[in-house]
Amino acid sequence: MATDSVLTLQQLEYIETGFEVSRNLAQAGFNMEAPALTLTWGQVAETLAHTLVDYGLTPDRLEEETLPDLARLVQQSLHDGVTLNWQDIIRMQVTAHPGINTLLEFSDMEDDEGPLTEQYENATRLGDDEGCWTDCSASAGCFDDF
Repeated sequence: MATDSVLTLQQLEYIETGFEVSRNLAQAGFNMEAPALTLTWGQVAETLAHTLVDYGLTPDRLEEETLPDLARLVQQSLHDGVTLNWQDIIRMQVTAHPGINTLLEFSDMEDDEGPLTEQYENATRLGDDEGCWTDCSASAGCFDDF
C-alpha cells in the first residue's frame, strides 16, 4: 500500500468542510464555477474551508449568514485592491469576522502572554523536547561540563 494514497485526517477535514462550505455558499446564491474576480467561488470556498479546519471550526457551528458574509467581505477586499494574495485575504477576513472570533478559544492564554509564550509553556509541561526552548544562560548551568 503506497503512503501517497493515504489521506491525513486534516486533508479529510478539508474535503468534508469544503463540501459543507460550498453547499452553504451555493444555497446563498454563489455559483461555485462563477469567477470571483480572477478566481472561482469554489476556490474561495476551499480556502474558507481550510481556514475553518485550521481553527478547529465547522460550518455547522457558524451563524447562517457568516459564510455568505465572509464571501462578500472577501469579494470587497479583492475589488478594493488589497495587496495580499487571495488566500491571505480570505484568511484575514475569517480571523477578523466577529462570528468567527466568538468561536475561537484562547482560554489558556493570559492577557499578558502571547502565543509563543503559551507554546513554550505547553511544550515544557508536556515534555516536548523539540518544541521546548531551553534556558542556557550562565545561571542555568548548561555549560558547566565544558
